[in-house]
Amino acid sequence: MNNQILKNRAKVLDEDLAGQASSAEADALLAEIVLLEQAPARRRRMPSPRRVLLGLAATAVLAGALVVGPSLIGASEQVYASQAVTIDRDGDGYVFYITDGDPTPAELEKAFHSVGLDKVTVKLIPVSPQEQGPVFGFDRPDLEGGASATVFDCAERVEGCLKAFRVAADINGPAQFFLGRPAKPGEKYAFRADASWPGEALAGVKIQGRSVEQAVRVVRKHDLKVAYELDWPARNGGRGGHTEQNVPASSIDPGWSVSSAETYNDGVIVLRVVPGPDATRPPGF
Repeated sequence: MNNQILKNRAKVLDEDLAGQASSAEADALLAEIVLLEQAPARRRRMPSPRRVLLGLAATAVLAGALVVGPSLIGASEQVYASQAVTIDRDGDGYVFYITDGDPTPAELEKAFHSVGLDKVTVKLIPVSPQEQGPVFGFDRPDLEGGASATVFDCAERVEGCLKAFRVAADINGPAQFFLGRPAKPGEKYAFRADASWPGEALAGVKIQGRSVEQAVRVVRKHDLKVAYELDWPARNGGRGGHTEQNVPASSIDPGWSVSSAETYNDGVIVLRVVPGPDATRPPGF
C-alpha cells in the first residue's frame, strides 16, 4: 500500500516515540462509484422522506484521504449493476452500493471503469470487524472531497446493500481507492479501532476519563504495550485542535486524563491523552 496512506497510522512503542503533529480532524476516526451489465437488476426501494438526512459531521483520516461527509438523496439513475456492486448517477457523482460482503478488487475496479473512472485502482485494507460504517478513501490528498459517506440506510435504496459511498465523477489521473474489509483473526488493522469494542483487546473496559496511571495499569494487566498521543485543544477557545503523535512516556503526566484507547490489533494500545491546563505546548501547537 502507498506509504502515504498509512504513515500517520504506524505502530509506535514507548521506546520508539518522538514528537510529531497532525490535525485532530485528520485523526478523528474513519472517508464513504456507465454501463449497465447484463446482470439481474436488483429491486430498488425509494427511501422514506423521514430517512433523508441533510448532513453528517465530517471527519478525515490520512491527511484527508479518508472522508465521511454529507450526502442528500435526490433524483438518481442506475447506471451499473452486478452481483457485487450497483451504481447510481447522482448529480455530479456516483453512489456505489456494495451488495457482496467480500467483493474483490477486480470487481470494484470493473465498476469504477464502467463509469469512466478508468485510472482508478482498488485495494482492500483490513479493518476491525466491529467497524459499523464503510471505511474508504483515496491515496491522493488532493482528492479530499473525492469520496463521501451516504447518510441513509442503503438497503432502502438497493435490496441487499451492505454499505454505500459516493464518489465524485470528475476524478482525473491515476488514483488508488481503498476500501475496508473485515480483518482476519490476528491480522493487523490498517488503521486504529476503539480498543473497548467487543472482540477487541480491551473489550468492555472503560478507559475514557481514567487517569493515565490508571489506564496504563489496566492495559498492562492485559499484557499489552502502551503508546501515547496528546490531544491539544485549539488556542483561544477555537474549534478543533491538534494531535501530537509518538509522544514518549517521559512527557506524559500520570495524572492527565485519557480520552480514548485505540488499537491496531497488534498488541499495542494507543492512549489518547488530554494535557493538563498547565502543560507546555510544543512549538506549532
